[in-house]
Formats: sequence, C-alpha cells, structure tokens
Amino acid sequence: MARLGIVGFTNTGKTTLFNALTGLDAPTATHPYNTTEPNIGVARIPDPKLEAAARVEKSAKVIPATLELLDLPALSPPGRDGGGLGGRFLGQLREMDALVVVLRAFSDPSVTSEDTGIDPTTQAEELLLELALADQEVLARRADRLRREASSDPSKRAAADAIQQAVDVLAGGESLRTRAWSEEALAAFKDTSPLTLKPALWVVNLDEGAEDTAQVVERLQKVVPEGDPVVAVSARLEEEGAKLTTDERAELFEGLGLGEGALALLVRAAYQGLGLLSFYTVGPKESRAWTVRAGAAAPEAAGKIHSDLERGFIRAEVTTIDEVIEAGGWDEAKKDGSVRVEGKSYIIKPDDVLVIRFSV
Repeated sequence: MARLGIVGFTNTGKTTLFNALTGLDAPTATHPYNTTEPNIGVARIPDPKLEAAARVEKSAKVIPATLELLDLPALSPPGRDGGGLGGRFLGQLREMDALVVVLRAFSDPSVTSEDTGIDPTTQAEELLLELALADQEVLARRADRLRREASSDPSKRAAADAIQQAVDVLAGGESLRTRAWSEEALAAFKDTSPLTLKPALWVVNLDEGAEDTAQVVERLQKVVPEGDPVVAVSARLEEEGAKLTTDERAELFEGLGLGEGALALLVRAAYQGLGLLSFYTVGPKESRAWTVRAGAAAPEAAGKIHSDLERGFIRAEVTTIDEVIEAGGWDEAKKDGSVRVEGKSYIIKPDDVLVIRFSV
C-alpha cells in the first residue's frame, strides 16, 4: 500500500481533503492550527472495472486497492509564529512514499486566510523553501559527520561529497528532485529520506464553481519541480460527496462538472509519481485489485498476493479485465481463447488479470 503524507499551511483545507479521500470525519475548524495530532486513514481507490468484473463473477467480496493517508498538523508560513512541524512530525513525513501538498485558492470569509493568503503559487514557493531548509538541516549534520569519518576512511569520501553537493543545492532553496543524482549519491541520501526527493502531488483547493482552474494550474506548474502533477479540486464539495453513495456522488460530480472527483485524480497522479500500477484477481469468492511497481515481472506480482506464490511460481495465466467483463467472467474468457500463459519474465501490465500456478 502506498503511503501519502498530506502537508500544507494552516487553513488550506488539508483535513477537509483528508476526509473527502477517506470518508472519515476528522475535525476541522475555521481557526488555524486545529489539527494538533496526525490523522491517519485509508482511501479506497474507486475502480469501476473491478466492480464490473465482480458483478460478472458474482463475487462474494470486492476489495479495491488502497492508499494510506497521513494528515499532518499545518506548517507555519516563513516568518510567522504558530504551529509548524516539529521533529516528530517531520520524521513521520519522511516515512511516507510521497507528499500531497495542499494549497489554498478559495476565499471563504469564515475561514481566515491571514497567515496563508489565497495565492497558491506564493504558498508553493514558500513550502518548497521550507521543505528544502528542513532537508538542509538534516543533511548538513550528516555532511559534517561524514567529512570527519572520510578523513580516516577513504571509502566514505564519495558519500561525503554527494551529501555536501545536496546541502549546497538545498541552501539555494532548490528541491533535490530538480537535479539528476547518481545511484551512489541516492544511496548516500537513503538513510535521511529527504523530503525534496519524494514525489509530490500538488492539490489546489479552489472555490466551488471556480472558472479559472486551468489558469491556476498552469501558473503553478511553472513554480513546482518539472513533472510534478498538479490537480485542482474543491475539497469542501469532495467532502460532501464522500458521504454519498457511489451513484449519488457520480451524479453530483457530473452535475457540477467535477468529473471523477479528487480521489481518482489523486490516484492517477500518485501512481504516475510513484511508478505503480494495478492488476487483478477475480472469482466467485473475491475480486481484488493489487498494487505493484511498474516494470515488475510476474513472480513479483504473485508475491503481492502471497509469498508462497512468488517462491513457487511456475507460470501465470493472463488476460485483461476488459476481456473478463466482455466475456462474462474468467472461465468464459478462458473458453473463448482470451487467456494466455506467461512465464517468469512476463512484465505485468495495467489491468492484467492473473491466475498464478505454483508449487511449494
């Protein structure tokens, strides 16, 4: 399960977005620094194809893929007093696979914007600087220690040099992701889990019915590191939609022109940033989506289902979930010749349905 840490300045709608994605009801307020302890939840990834396959299989259980979300207390904008992230919370953030950065672009007079403002590009610039400084502090300490150790152990000089280069980049307010790093340098960084090396998804929290969405996103893309996904949502509407049934939510989003909603956008961005994909197993007992890294071979995917399947892997029977749905089930797809046999070198593709043959 991929783990995402939600960060942002005060009153940007972080916890509202967390509630929208998880269906939970973590408390929110109009005053700043309402969130004083992290909120933890799981977002079930919406998957119409999985639901359709489960219907044709008459599955007793349907288990979608999930994302783990950590909603952290707000950061303090530079030069302002307030909550901020202490070392404990920064440590938790470093354990995440990716960051979800929430930026405020809504103008609700009942929710103060005094500390943050409503310009998402300014917030993004300030957040990038804050994250760079947090990494600089950690890596500078590591650089000092490695320099001393390298004076007597030449094998550590390359790591010391790489970390010093990183400190210099961060001192200029740049993210480490803006530079290309060698495998040796990345290995040197690994123990410190730099925040500015993690994939980041930027979420602009807009007014309901905002009409300048494309312009806001375009401006922000010029500020954030190249390739970072940027999505625009109304977290308040998304939170309301999370309390509805799937069909009611789809009707609401369609009526308001919100498309699939924030979770679908976030999932695609997260999978893109983390290099992940989903594959499936289907049957009368259970239809389930599994997450694996893009480029994984069949035995690795089998191991996501159970370690015995990876250890004793013989072959995989494979088709697509579209073929299963169109044929009316796995058995029917197999009868009409849509299922093929693949060996250990087969690279899993998005929407594959697998049956693993194994022996232990």
